Amino acid sequence: MKIGFLLHKSPEHQDAHTVKKLAEAFVKGGHETSIFLMEDGIYNAINPITGGNKRLSPGFDILLSKGVKIAMCTHTADLRGIERTHFIKGVDFHSQYDLSVMIKECDRFLSFV
Repeated sequence: MKIGFLLHKSPEHQDAHTVKKLAEAFVKGGHETSIFLMEDGIYNAINPITGGNKRLSPGFDILLSKGVKIAMCTHTADLRGIERTHFIKGVDFHSQYDLSVMIKECDRFLSFV
């Protein structure tokens, strides 16, 4: 089963923790899992070394290593002035069109806005 998440919340919000734990459980159960980050949700994927910040929300890099696909809204990152080199390696940059394709292809899609 394909599972997708949309996360708009910043790392300190409970929803970020919930998405991490749910994604971890789904991928462990053998499901194809994807997360699309938008608005303050993109801060979940900041690399603490290249981004110059303390790690705000550890765990998204671990999800990548377990096979979870993580993408973010390119426009959102551009508006916030965050360069692509500041994000953890393996995060893809996509458009709203790509998000709509992801939603269409998922069997279940959960939105945390």
